[in-house]
Amino acid sequence: MKITGLTIWDVDYGLSHNVNQHPVIIKIDTDAGISGAGEVGLAYGDGNRGAIHTLTQLFERHLKGQDAQQIGAIWDRLYRKTFWGQSPGPVLFGAVSAIDNALWDIKGKALGRPVCDLLGGRMWDDIRLYANGWFTKMAKPEQAAERVLQIQEEGYTACKLDPFEMNRDGQFEFPNRHIPRDWALLAVDRIRAIREAVGPDFDICLDIHGNLGTTDAITYGRMLAEHRPFFYEEPVDPGNFDSMVKVGEEVPIPIAGGERLYTRYQFRPFIERQALDILQPDIGLCGGISEMMKIAAMAEVYNLHVQPHNCGAPVATAAAVHAVFAMPNFIILEWFPYWPDGRYDIVTEPYERKARNGRLAAPTAPGLGIELNEAYLDRFAKLVLTG
Repeated sequence: MKITGLTIWDVDYGLSHNVNQHPVIIKIDTDAGISGAGEVGLAYGDGNRGAIHTLTQLFERHLKGQDAQQIGAIWDRLYRKTFWGQSPGPVLFGAVSAIDNALWDIKGKALGRPVCDLLGGRMWDDIRLYANGWFTKMAKPEQAAERVLQIQEEGYTACKLDPFEMNRDGQFEFPNRHIPRDWALLAVDRIRAIREAVGPDFDICLDIHGNLGTTDAITYGRMLAEHRPFFYEEPVDPGNFDSMVKVGEEVPIPIAGGERLYTRYQFRPFIERQALDILQPDIGLCGGISEMMKIAAMAEVYNLHVQPHNCGAPVATAAAVHAVFAMPNFIILEWFPYWPDGRYDIVTEPYERKARNGRLAAPTAPGLGIELNEAYLDRFAKLVLTG
């Protein structure tokens, strides 16, 4: 089954909270008439168009004419024969991850099986989700508490927010390393109000986006610990291993991170030293399904949990869903049910619309269980490459 073509869509939604939002979606075609969908994990921030150019190079040099079912061999080639693959970053490995996930989609469709079945079979009948993407323009603690009560009423038993990312005026703004004390105490009050509103059985996940310095991450992490957060994500720079270890030693909250780490090689020291309690590889950046399963296996040796980072469009969600259903040390999945920009229409039946009461049932359709909605995608910039 030879690879014959690659289509790339730059789904540009412009600015949201001063952050670029444009998922990059791909389709890999084969001479058997079977195609697979993938997504670059750079759906927000800057750099996604670099991945588009990288995808064109990878297709011409490493994919065209290759057997689409030889996923491991193709991954190894993209890692070892691209030179920069052996010291990976987000642009190259966003492209590699999209390719890997599309190849798994092809293989599942060719065999008539869900991808999770090909990864060892499903471990769970359904999985737990936490709601993200809801915390906007809520300066006052009572506003955040009221919104989380609505999320709880929708059936979710967990949510995530960055309590520091909203300034005193209710505007999106990341703080400096040393955050003004009144701003920081307002963030702590937000979590206090949420905990008092939802009670003890609802989990509150905290994402700090790596913005605080080590001292402030410890100071305010200790205050936040009183409200029993589920985890404390990227309290400091995500690649600063020693600082992450120090915060973990000083703050009694499980430390999470990994969306800005690529391949098992970058995860290795964080796993071996147990600098992270919950690993968060992004399936559209870490190396795809193939690499995420290896990262999870390494983490399992150290009794660590995995919660894949999932902050893109429905194709990435589908790949993450299949990986976690085959993952023994999976703990919870990040879920964005409130995107206002139309990205759920990228596929015909997104998993985001199948969640019920904060949970998702096991997938049963072949491949990733999705089909690209090309009529919708063709509204955006499109690049078609053929062999």
